[in-house]
This record gives sequence, C-alpha cells and structure tokens, in this order.
Amino acid sequence: MNATLHHLSSRRRIRGSVLINTAIALSLIVITLLGTQLGYLFFIKRELQKTADLAALSGAQSLQPFLCADAKTAAVTNAAQNMPPLLPALTQADVECGNWDPGNPTRTAPQYFGTPGTGQAFNAVRVTITRTPALLLPGISGSPAATISVQALAAQRQPLASLAIRSTLVSIDSSQSALLNALFGGLLGGSLSVQAVGWQGLLNTDIQLLSFLDQLKIALNISAANYDQVLATNVDAGVLLQAMISVMERSGNTAAATIQALRDLLVTVQASPFTLKLADLLNVASGTDAAGLNTNLQLFQLVQGMIQVANGKNGLAATVPINVPGIASVTAKVQVVEPPQVSAVGNPMLINPALGVNDPNRIYVRTAQVRMLLSVNLDGITNLLSNLLSTVTGALSPLINFLDSVATLNLGTIVSDLVATVVCSGNCLVTKVIYAQALPAPIEIGLSAGNGAGLVTGHTCNSSDSKSLNVQASTSVARLNVGKVSNIFSSSVPATAAPVGIVEIGYREAKFDWCLLSLICSPKKWKAANGTYVTDMGLAQKTVISGLGLVVNSDVGGSASGTALTYVAPAPANLPEIDAAPYDGTGKDPSFKPISSTSLVQSLGSTLGGIQIQPYSSDSSGVLGGLLNGTFSLISNLLNTLQTVVTNALGPLLDPAVNALLNLLGIDLAQAQVGARLSCNRGAQLVY
Repeated sequence: MNATLHHLSSRRRIRGSVLINTAIALSLIVITLLGTQLGYLFFIKRELQKTADLAALSGAQSLQPFLCADAKTAAVTNAAQNMPPLLPALTQADVECGNWDPGNPTRTAPQYFGTPGTGQAFNAVRVTITRTPALLLPGISGSPAATISVQALAAQRQPLASLAIRSTLVSIDSSQSALLNALFGGLLGGSLSVQAVGWQGLLNTDIQLLSFLDQLKIALNISAANYDQVLATNVDAGVLLQAMISVMERSGNTAAATIQALRDLLVTVQASPFTLKLADLLNVASGTDAAGLNTNLQLFQLVQGMIQVANGKNGLAATVPINVPGIASVTAKVQVVEPPQVSAVGNPMLINPALGVNDPNRIYVRTAQVRMLLSVNLDGITNLLSNLLSTVTGALSPLINFLDSVATLNLGTIVSDLVATVVCSGNCLVTKVIYAQALPAPIEIGLSAGNGAGLVTGHTCNSSDSKSLNVQASTSVARLNVGKVSNIFSSSVPATAAPVGIVEIGYREAKFDWCLLSLICSPKKWKAANGTYVTDMGLAQKTVISGLGLVVNSDVGGSASGTALTYVAPAPANLPEIDAAPYDGTGKDPSFKPISSTSLVQSLGSTLGGIQIQPYSSDSSGVLGGLLNGTFSLISNLLNTLQTVVTNALGPLLDPAVNALLNLLGIDLAQAQVGARLSCNRGAQLVY
C-alpha cells in the first residue's frame, strides 16, 4: 500500500511540473509574439518614415515657386514605389506645399513651415503619413491596433549667388614684371623675383576654390564638415601658397612657370612671414556647403589680394622707381589702406538691400583702396624750366605793378632793369632790380585712390534657365593732392598738399658808379652779401619777395548713385551656375561687366587741368607762406599761361606713371569688372 501511495504522489508531481513548464513556455511564446508585433510596428514606422522622406524630397525637387500640383504628383508617384505592402497609398491630401523660413520669428519651431507671406514663394513640401497597419496577432489580448503617424519636410536648397571682382589685365611683359616685383616685394617688406612668364601664368590660371579649401583643411588638420573654420583661421601665407602649389600639381597642371612663380612667392613670404584670414579676402556666407564653393578664382587675383591684405596690416610703403620718357626720374610710394574682397558667396534671399554694405548677409566685393605718392623732378621735364622762365620774364612789368599793389610788402621803388635818368657820380642811387628764377624743386602728386565695389541688391529665380541678379556697382571718391605732400601715409585723415614754388620772384640791389643821362654809364655793380658792390651779378645778394606756387587738393571721380548692373539668363553664359566651368567661348566673358566707363587716370588728368598757380609770400629759403592778396587782374594772363605750361608738362605723366600702378594693383576703376553667378535650382534637402 505504501508503494501504491508513493506511485500516485510521483504521478501528481510530474503532472504539476508539466503544467508549470507549459505555462512558462506559453508565456515565452506570447512575449516573443508581442515582441515580434512591436518590432513589426517599429519596422513599419521606419518604412513609413523613409517613404515620407523620399516623397517630400521628390516633391520639393518638382516644386514651382507658385504652383504645387507638380510637387504633389511627384510625391505621390514616389511614395507608390516605397509604401509598405497592405497599406493605403499616399494621396495628394497627404502632401502640403508651403514656405520654410527658419529666420521668420512667426514660424513655429522646429519646422518653421507655413503659408508663404507677401513676396514669398513655395520652397518646401511636407508629407504626412498616418496609417494603421494590420496586426500580426489580432487575437491576443493587450495588442490593440496601433496608428502610426510620420512627417517629413523637405526644402529646396536655397539659391546661391557669387560675385567676383577682377582687373582686365591680360598680359604682363618684362617691364611690367619688374614693376610687379618691386611693387609686391615692397608691399611685403622684402624682395621678389618672378619672371614675366611666371606672372603671365598666374594671370592665365584659375584655381578651384573648393579644392583649395579642401587642401587647407588637410594642412590645418581641420575636420569640420563645413568651411567656416577654414575661412576664419589665421593662416600663415606660406601655408596658403603651398596649398595652391599642391592643388595645381594634383590637378595635373603642367604649367611649370606658374608653379615656379608660386614657389618664388613662397620664398619671399617665408623671409617676410605674415598671417591672414581668408575671410578677409573671401566673403563666404556662414554654412555654405561644398557645392556653393565649387567655383574658380584667378590665381593672380588671389595672390594679389593676399599681398594687399598683408600690406594693409604691416603698414609698409613700397618704393617703386618708374621710368617715364622725357623725365629724369619718377619715384612712387604705394601703401594699401583697405584690402580687397575679391570674391563673395551667399544666399540672395537673405539680403536686405536697405542695409547696403552693413547687411550681415551681404554679397559684396571690392577692390583695394591705396594711397600713392609720386615725386617728379621738374628739371627732368624737357624744356619746362626754360618755358616757365621765359613766360615770367616776358611779364616783369605786370609783376612789378602787382607787387606794388600788395601793401604789406612795402617794397618802395622796384624796376625791371637798372635805368639812370640823371647825371650822377659817386653817389648814384641804389635801385632794386626784379628777377625771376624757375625752381627745380620736385612736385609731389599724392593719390588716395577710391575703390570700386559690387553689391547684390536683388534676384529672380523663375527657373534654372530663366533667372537674373541685380548688382549695384559703385566707385568711391579719390583724392588728388599736388604740391608738397607730407602726411599721406602717416595719417588716417585725408592728406592735404601745401603749395610748392615753381618760380621764385625777388630783387637784387644795383647801382652805377657814374652815369650821364643814361647815355654813358659805368658798368653795373651788384650789392653782395657783405655789403660791397661787385660787377659779377652771380655774387649779388638776392632778396626773395614772393613765389609763384601751385597746389591742388581736390576730389576726383566717385559716384554717389553708382551704376546698376543686371545679369540675365538666358543665355546661360550671361549668368552661369555657381559650379559652371570657366568661360571658354570667343570674345569677352559676358558674365563680367565693367564697374565704370571712366578711367580714374582720365579723371586725374582733367582735375590736373584745373591747377591753380598763385603768388605767395616767401622767405629767403623759398618756403612759401600766405597767399598775397594784391590786384590779381594785373597778372591774370601770366598765371593762366603758367598754368597751361605746367599742365601740358605734367598731364602726360599721369597716364604712364599712375596708370601702370593702378592696373597692376587692380584698382583702375575703368579696368575693374564684376562677375556674377547664380544657382536657383540646387535640389532639395530634408529639414525635418
């Protein structure tokens, strides 16, 4: 009996164990099925999100500024290819067109999506998918049907506009090469030796901005996705030049002279090192993606801008000797006051034209602003001194009458020649005899050259083929000083020239020992510095009365209203895409327009034609003092003639002397051009 009871107890224990294991197994199966159901729902949500993302991107790429139908059709068609099976297809009701504007404070974060405001257009598509997928285990308690909702917002990539400013300089010969070496070497504070063929190579070669910045990323060990850090980093100029060399070599550039020119520049920069931020030279909007930087810059323009930025910081004045036919020597000193900005990239939708250059989102380029001082020796100008002297000598009588009209001089009797009208012997009167002497003192021509600039003021983007960009080109006023210019480099305020004497006027004292009614007289004797009278006029003491001096302090050129430049496509070459290849057609590049039709040199020439020559008081050393307020009508003809003589002599100097420097510096306004590019349809991106 005990055995029977033991057997029954064992069977009951086995049955209990099976039930427990079965319950555990069933629980595990249910949990697994519920997990599978949950995983399925997560999978469906992910697939729906992917479908919404792709549909929104497809719709945004087909979106027209004021038409939504094409965008909805594209989104629905795309979703049909990606919607998970057994779920209802996307309908046009699930697709919205609107405007994405993260800068609008009235839009709700994080989508910043809404109805386009005044002056706005559609630029974004939002897709909302709300679906209830079938359950894998509909009969299981605690597993109710789940509704899944996803959203995707895709916005069209913002349009990008770029400006570039350049000189029309097309060739560099050996004489210009020597001038460039002296000019750029002086601006850097060292010496430079680049062959003419090297300068020409830099002029003929473009560098891709994106490749250049990518190379700098490597050199600076910067891993950031965008290029803001590269542009904002203080970089040694040697690193910049080495990056240019690396890009040229990697791109297969076979122009050995171009690369050698960069290496020659590198040697000079290493001897006179300096740092700069590329942002001081290139105005690129923050966050600009790689596609927006896929444009080209002229190597010469980039090197020129670097040197000008450096000079704007080191404050050195380059001394450049200039050979001008007919003149013994002309020496020029040049200093950069404001460096250039040679290229700019930004979103034209963000600009505020009312703010002008103060707009933080401006797309703006400018040439450098420089100060220049030319020293010209008058005695080196053919026949100038003799022409001045003969002009004044022929008008001594009017000069005497004028000097008599100046009460402050109190000269007494003064004559143009010693004439005795009485009989005298031993006690003949001492007479003041006027003289005029042309002075070989150098004339200084100071030029504070204004810059040219271009600023984007508006755009239209009807399509990638029909678009326009509006640019306001302006020229700032230049300042011309002629005379004695002493503070053009040492002061931030506009320089002022003092008058420089070109003719000295005075008298010598003379007498006769005896004379008989001017018929027979002893030789003239001249009063020497020691008070004795001598027959050699060269030993006579001169008393300086006055000086005929010239001075100009005048504004030159400049345009308050500026010039409106409009770039319109089609044709595509008139307003290329940002990443379009450089123009390779015949004739001039139509995407570049001149800033001004008036040469700064021409303006200087006309201003120099208004030179004023006037009489000033003078001390014994010839330093001019105050203006003599006499009867100017007595010598008006003389002054007009002198002005013509000087203007005709100095005018031709401005063209060869100044124009050569302005062209090489890229600041002759008639030789500066602004080029424009605009990309409207740049695809789309997910923004939510």
